[in-house]
Amino acid sequence: MKSLRGMLLMAYILRDRQKYVSEVEVLEELLERFADSGEAKLLADVWSMLGSVLRRLGESELSVEAFKKSVELEPDKEQKLVECSNALFSANAIDGVTVEYMQSLYALYRRLLADLEIEPYPAEDWQHEKIRVGYLSADLRDHAVAQFVRPLFCQYDRNRFRVYGYSLVRRPDGVTAVLQQGCDVWRDVSAYSWAEIVRQIRADEVDILVDLAGHSAENALPVFAYRPAPVQISGIGYFNSTGMQEMQGFLSDRYCSPEEHSPYFTEKLLRLPQSHFCYQPFSAFPPVGQLPCLVKGYVTFGCFNNFAKVNDGMLLVWKEILQRVPDSHLLLKHSLLGTEEGLSYTQQRFERLGMPMERIEFRGLSRDYLEQYNDMDIALDTSPYPGGLTTCEALYMGVPVVTLKGNRHGARFGYSFLANLGLQELVAEDAKGYVDIAVKIAGDSELLSLLRANLRRMMKVSPLMDSAGYMQALENIYEKCLFERFYR
Repeated sequence: MKSLRGMLLMAYILRDRQKYVSEVEVLEELLERFADSGEAKLLADVWSMLGSVLRRLGESELSVEAFKKSVELEPDKEQKLVECSNALFSANAIDGVTVEYMQSLYALYRRLLADLEIEPYPAEDWQHEKIRVGYLSADLRDHAVAQFVRPLFCQYDRNRFRVYGYSLVRRPDGVTAVLQQGCDVWRDVSAYSWAEIVRQIRADEVDILVDLAGHSAENALPVFAYRPAPVQISGIGYFNSTGMQEMQGFLSDRYCSPEEHSPYFTEKLLRLPQSHFCYQPFSAFPPVGQLPCLVKGYVTFGCFNNFAKVNDGMLLVWKEILQRVPDSHLLLKHSLLGTEEGLSYTQQRFERLGMPMERIEFRGLSRDYLEQYNDMDIALDTSPYPGGLTTCEALYMGVPVVTLKGNRHGARFGYSFLANLGLQELVAEDAKGYVDIAVKIAGDSELLSLLRANLRRMMKVSPLMDSAGYMQALENIYEKCLFERFYR
């Protein structure tokens, strides 16, 4: 006789063994057998696990619904917020996601936050010789976000600013050490409750508190509901709104956000004049190799983005590209594709869509993944959840990236990257344009060779890697936000 706890344990074991399809089957059987068990906490955990594995398999809409069910059953009010954040994170990959859908999830998050009955601190106008900026994140480690935050901790204007790092990192590493050594004050708050983090921030009299996580894993967004700082903004580590009324601004740029306000956002969009990202990699990059198509005799398209971003609509667009470029191949790389069940599930999904399987290569993760960009002629970005770090890595390895422009901040990252490189011609307004651009450059080996030879240099001299110019623009925004806060 199967028990609820026994089946839940089996699901955890299957997850550890990366048997994701089997995990889904066990979780679904468990929910069918024990839906009326009355074990609300355990069932909430089951729905949360199901949401996570469905997201990994690229089933974003089903993932959101699973996390919402977890919210409904979860008895712990703080954990409800975590599950709602999980739902919001998954929603970003849904093809054609609407304003109404996103705003309904933000409204749910706000209702759950209100249930905590947090008492905000009174507003303070600190008087400091230098503006105190605090950064809060669990990703101040060897993580994609860290590749874009080094200037915040290490290259700020020390005559005008004093920087505090509030680290939620549970396992510090070499990247953590670099960031810690770069700033004025470092606080390890990984073991603190939300209220304890707030008390520390208040004690430090921080003027501007910046969230670098949004609704990503291990975030501490509820800290901002206490209003510990006069100015509170989010950005860089997340690609969409927090949905919180306590967050006054969200860092963006003129490419990602043509206007200061978006129906997808509750915050005002604080637009930098160039890129809102400054790419400062910690990784050592291999040399750029020869253009693969000159050796192989055919063009290789590729995508190393998180596979949860690859929705069926995107796959059908890629299918058309392969049909229009004779003998071309598609190279895909992700951890999911390195597991037996993940690969089998993905192959079956591709076959259902009529993808030309004989021309598609699947690879799992490996230490030499940067070197493997030398096997790719053209990178294909995902939409509406584009690549961030993967796009920068592809470009730095000499691989041009074709992207869709997108209709909101987070969907326009690729556009911003390419516009800051002067490569707007690789940005499409719609799916047809995306296919046309990919097909056109696939037929121009001379252009591909030129890009291969020059993209790394172009990156280095572009606003994408200009840390001095970036920090000057960002600090101007900080000063403006503080000025407006005190004098409005």
